[in-house]
Amino acid sequence: MAEYGPRKFKSKSGADVTIRSACKQDAPMILDLSKSVIEEEAYQLTSGAEFKLTIDAEEKWIVSHQLNPNHIILVAETNSKIVGMLDFSNGHRKRIAHTGEFGMSVEKSSRDQGIGSLSLSALCEWASSNSLIEKIGLSVHSNNDRAIALYKKIGFEVEGVRKRDLKYGEGQYVDTVVMGRFV
Repeated sequence: MAEYGPRKFKSKSGADVTIRSACKQDAPMILDLSKSVIEEEAYQLTSGAEFKLTIDAEEKWIVSHQLNPNHIILVAETNSKIVGMLDFSNGHRKRIAHTGEFGMSVEKSSRDQGIGSLSLSALCEWASSNSLIEKIGLSVHSNNDRAIALYKKIGFEVEGVRKRDLKYGEGQYVDTVVMGRFV
């Protein structure tokens, strides 16, 4: 079972932040966070219209991560509210089991407070203690300059670019930047 924390930190504004593994009871708040970020329609693969997850499905997803020692969902809490979430899964085949990818969301009002940095640092710490995980990867929209800067700050390097990989609308294409970090 993959576990992290709880660990206490301070945000840039001085607010208390707890980073910990998600539990089944977090499903409603994680779902609310996901909905709010997806509804912004920026830098997401899923559109608001496509997002149909239920609390039951979210609970099952959390439990599936808890049962796999090479998967983890981290949440960032302030004032008993989940304001950030990061999920990591390793490869499902033997030759890629040592690597994995993550996705991360931070609610709009909590951005620029260090929540993303704290969550990524926690992921890297957890991965370093996992005997199987050697590399963390991610894919990011090329126009998401803030995210790319954060990933570089934490030690991720650009490994490639998938041209016109994303289609925002008719004639509106964006590249995907592939990044990685060895742990």
